[in-house]
Amino acid sequence: MMSDNIIPKIAQGDTVTLHFSSADADTGEMLEYTYDNEPKAYTIGAGEINPKFEEAILGCRADDEVLVTLKAKEAYGIYNKGLVLKISRRKLPTNTLPEPGTIIPMKLPRGREANVTIVSASKTTVVVDANHPFAGRDIHYKIWVCSVTPGTSASHD
Repeated sequence: MMSDNIIPKIAQGDTVTLHFSSADADTGEMLEYTYDNEPKAYTIGAGEINPKFEEAILGCRADDEVLVTLKAKEAYGIYNKGLVLKISRRKLPTNTLPEPGTIIPMKLPRGREANVTIVSASKTTVVVDANHPFAGRDIHYKIWVCSVTPGTSASHD
């Protein structure tokens, strides 16, 4: 039985709830901020979060705060110019002129579904970018461990 004064350290198989914020490492621009919502639960080792996050919080306890910087390729990927596509307006789900910056779901040439960002539009064509909006950016993360629930491998009385 776990004594009340021993706070569990995060290990493989545990469920953790986390909050985090992220910012562009070069510009400081805030990208993500989860503190306005309920913390999300993740199982360590289940591939539900970035492996670098898991690595950073293993051994931490509830209420710990961890800082992690991920290079672009570890975060949302390197920016790929090949994912900027010029398509016929007829392939879009709407008749209205798409606004640049709008994100829409679309089937890509190889059949994969992706959310794409409209870059520009004319009467006949639209340029879309299928890169993640944060692709190509090194990102600073601040992760707050809200709670730790030991996995089933730990004994519970």
